[in-house]
Amino acid sequence: MVQLVEITGVLNEQGSIEIPVVLLAQTGIRIGDEVKLVYLAAGEKDYRNESREFILKKAGEDPVEELQSGEAELKLPPQLLADAHIPVDADLDIVCRDRKIVILPAGDEDYEEVPKELLDICAELGIPKEKVNIVLRMTEEEADEKAGV
Repeated sequence: MVQLVEITGVLNEQGSIEIPVVLLAQTGIRIGDEVKLVYLAAGEKDYRNESREFILKKAGEDPVEELQSGEAELKLPPQLLADAHIPVDADLDIVCRDRKIVILPAGDEDYEEVPKELLDICAELGIPKEKVNIVLRMTEEEADEKAGV
């Protein structure tokens, strides 16, 4: 299982982050290695880091490319899946929303209440039927949460 580890460093007067060598060694980064600081910007042309969170990575490694290539694997703890009533071997739909990530079992069901004309318009806009189904399922689940179901 993956574990999130937090290492404390100190920002010195020169603007450098000082991380104890012992802790840095745990990351696989060595003194003299070129590193990059990665963060999620507020917008396409707005480079503010509103979350105040960063990822430090070795130069030459591209975690975004790895994720986009499909080589990265997301593993959720079996107990978390069980608590969410999702089978351990289920395919998942993962949707990022404002300040939350929604994970649902992948659905093959078609929503008959969606008129074909609407699906055709979505297709023309480049929105696949599967994405429309995910949005509908998320909307239904949010309505269920608000109703206390």
